[in-house]
Amino acid sequence: MSATRMLALLTAAIALNGCAVTAEQCDPRNADAGFATKFGCKTQGVYSQRVEDKQKVLLDEQKTNQLFREVYASIEQEKAGVSADLKSQQQQYAKLNKSLNALLAELKNKAKGNKSIEAEIAAIEKDLNNLNQQDNPAVLQKQHELQQLRNKVSSLEGDLGLR
Repeated sequence: MSATRMLALLTAAIALNGCAVTAEQCDPRNADAGFATKFGCKTQGVYSQRVEDKQKVLLDEQKTNQLFREVYASIEQEKAGVSADLKSQQQQYAKLNKSLNALLAELKNKAKGNKSIEAEIAAIEKDLNNLNQQDNPAVLQKQHELQQLRNKVSSLEGDLGLR
């Protein structure tokens, strides 16, 4: 074989070798990739495919992120509703306490000297004070559970690397 023919075959082999590339070889961060590899990546559309794949991943992550935001918003809305319920109940309890205290005061005045009625009034006042010392456990429990749920969702988001 002549030298020119050998050179032509060698050039063709190098050119074909540059065209046969894998996706791993076409990583743009690969500083060791030669001209032939980069040329093959460009002509075979591996760079374009990589961009499309990354865009799909980005869109999927954005969708997941939106779902997390919706969950957070729902939890916060529920917490606000529970808090509003608690405030409403506290206002109703305050009205009830005021009315009940006024009634008990009136009954005390009318029952002066009647020990059995005074004892019943004292027992009612004691029960009322005990009730006033307690918070509404159902509402507080729900607030606590909602906060725990939010913490779990936040932890899950962190575990998924979305923070």
